Amino acid sequence: MANRLSDIKACVFDAYGTLFDFNSAADRCRDVLGDKADELSAVWRTKQLQYTWLRGLMGRHKSFWDVTGDALDFAMDTVGVSDGALRERLMGLYYNIDAFPEVPEVLQRLKNAGVATAILSNGSPDMLEGAVKHTGIGDYLVSAELL
Repeated sequence: MANRLSDIKACVFDAYGTLFDFNSAADRCRDVLGDKADELSAVWRTKQLQYTWLRGLMGRHKSFWDVTGDALDFAMDTVGVSDGALRERLMGLYYNIDAFPEVPEVLQRLKNAGVATAILSNGSPDMLEGAVKHTGIGDYLVSAELL
């Protein structure tokens, strides 16, 4: 692998959907959501992206955390779930979102090959910090402060 990456100095990854599995929060709530987990997750993610794009076009920025909550509210209403405690649980799980299973190994291999890795995301800094800490991938990433 090192030979194939010899000209590559760095890889920058999107966070959600590339490193972090946005379906994991709903998956971890199947005990309550049952067969609605997949639909809720799909609607949640779609709305999250749509709200982000629309707010960007309108020049009405909201943090990704707030957009994620707004999208969850829409998704829960769409699938017919009204449960404040479940909403808080889902948001907490999104803050501590799971990485895709192969992510730590891939990042380790890149590090071993001398390739720096980083995240570029519209995620709120605290969300990204929570996800990185929860998944334990921080040792593989170059860190930068947002200005």
